[in-house]
Amino acid sequence: MAKEVKEAEVVKEVKKSSRKDSAKIAKDQAKKAEVSAKAKLTVKDLREMSKKDLAAKLAESRNDLNDFHKMARTNELPSSHVIKKTRREIARIRTILTEKKLAEELTKEAENE
Repeated sequence: MAKEVKEAEVVKEVKKSSRKDSAKIAKDQAKKAEVSAKAKLTVKDLREMSKKDLAAKLAESRNDLNDFHKMARTNELPSSHVIKKTRREIARIRTILTEKKLAEELTKEAENE
């Protein structure tokens, strides 16, 4: 009788742990989807944005990168490739901001001549 009770408790424990594991897996998948969705801007979309929007997006991307680094240190980051994607996104934004700045300077010089 005592053995049956212990076995029943063990079965309950296993079921609880498998539920926790499946909940953790689902949570990780949700994080992964959220992280992937953040890094989906094309160059065409970025070029159509204004300088203010680009500056805001740059700040947001830098904050995201900081958060991803923190998550990586605590082993909460589901996939490490998002750090690389975010760094590249920051570089794209900075490049486009520089292009816009140079284009403005050229038009000012052309107007002054």
